[in-house]
Amino acid sequence: MRRSMLFGLASIAVCLTAALPASAGVPECGNIRFEGLSNCKVRVTGECTAGCSELGIYKTACATKLVPVCKTECTLSAEAGCTDSCTEQCSADCDRGINVICSHNCFVECTTTRDVECSGAVDAAQCAATWDANCDSECGAKCVTVDGGCYQHCIECCGGSCTADANMDCQTTCQNEEFEDCEHEFRANCDASCSGDGALFCDGKFIISGSQIPACVNALLAQGISVEAKAEVTIGPDGIDGDLAAGMCAARPASKASLTAPLAVFAAAAGWLARRRKRSSRTAG
Repeated sequence: MRRSMLFGLASIAVCLTAALPASAGVPECGNIRFEGLSNCKVRVTGECTAGCSELGIYKTACATKLVPVCKTECTLSAEAGCTDSCTEQCSADCDRGINVICSHNCFVECTTTRDVECSGAVDAAQCAATWDANCDSECGAKCVTVDGGCYQHCIECCGGSCTADANMDCQTTCQNEEFEDCEHEFRANCDASCSGDGALFCDGKFIISGSQIPACVNALLAQGISVEAKAEVTIGPDGIDGDLAAGMCAARPASKASLTAPLAVFAAAAGWLARRRKRSSRTAG
C-alpha cells in the first residue's frame, strides 16, 4: 500500500535505523559503504551550499571513486605469509564452531590496523578513506560468491584482505596524485545540485548529489533502511515516486526483516579478527 505524509518543508533526512550487513558498498550510492554511517540528510539550498564548501567531506567519495582507477597499476598479489597466517587463525575458529562469513569479516579483518598505520600520515583522514575503499574493493571482489563452508569463507576472506594489504602503499601513492582534483570535482557537482535535487550527506560526509539521489535512496530502502523526511511525496513498494526535491515521507520498507541478526554472526566471529596478523609498520604517504 502506498503511503504519503505531509511535513513542513525542510531538509530531508535519511536515517539508518537498521543495521546494514557488512558487505561491499551500495552501487547506486557511488559504491559507498554505509556500515557505521548514520544521520544522513539530503540537503538543499543554503544548507546544501554550506555543506558543499568543505573540501574534507569528499574523502570517502573520492577514495571510493579512485580505487578502480588506481587498480590498473596496483596489481600485486597477496603475500603467502599474510594469507597463511590469516587462514590459520580463521580456520582455528571454524574448528571451534565460529561461523566465519566472508562478506562480514573481510572488511574488518582488512581494516584492523588502519588507524595505527594512518596515524602518522600527512592527512590521516584521507589515508583512512583510501584504506577503507581499497579493502572494500578487494573484499567485494573475493566475497561476491563463496561456494563452500566456513573454511572456504576463510580462504576468500583472507585472500581479499591480504590482496588489499599488498596494494595499500600503491593505492595510497596513486590516490595522492588524484585526490585534490577529485575533491574539487565533487564540490562543483555538489554546488550545482543544491538548487535542484540537492546532495546526500551522512555524518557530514558527502555521498552523492543531483539526479543520482533517488536511485541511491531506493537502494537504501531495498536494504531495509528506514527513511524519514520532512516534505510530501509518495513511497511505495518500488521506492520513491515524484520529485525528490519536493521531499520524501517517512517509511519503513514492508516485509523486510531486521538486519540486526546477521551482525550477531559477525560479532561472534570477531574473536579471530582480534588475533589477526600484525602488519609491519608502514609510513603512509
